[in-house]
Amino acid sequence: MLIGIGSDHLGLDLKHALVHQLAQRGYDVRDFGTRSHQPVDYPDIAVMVAEAVRAGMVERGILVCGSGLGMAITACKVGGILASPVSDIYTARLARERNHTQIISLGANVVGPGLAGSIAEAWLSAEFQYGDSARKVAKILALDERHRPLDLPIPAWEEPLWEARHC
Repeated sequence: MLIGIGSDHLGLDLKHALVHQLAQRGYDVRDFGTRSHQPVDYPDIAVMVAEAVRAGMVERGILVCGSGLGMAITACKVGGILASPVSDIYTARLARERNHTQIISLGANVVGPGLAGSIAEAWLSAEFQYGDSARKVAKILALDERHRPLDLPIPAWEEPLWEARHC
């Protein structure tokens, strides 16, 4: 199985540990960056992995940032992608079995390398169980069509979000 992996600068060390652990377990891994501790914006990395999953270039993706939250939020903005932040083995397994996630995200400030490897293995070895979950996942994916019509422009802010004073 080919796994896409990416991190921001906060997740770099945990990503390196995961790449090593995944390779030892026989997974092929494609690293989408970052490759240094220089600050990088996590959306830039998350979207590369999410688009690679959507395009079929990799089968699944693992993202690592400080909390795991921003990466998952970003990945879910790519149409057809289901991503979840996880910090325990149970949730990781259910993310795949019940929610059909193609991507998980981990927080380097939340989990250590040993637990991260166990989480990744639990998620990668799990398969979607269909049943009642299939109907629910289909409803989630249908939201992409309903709320992201291709012919409408993305709404613009009056001022750039990063300069906004009142959100």
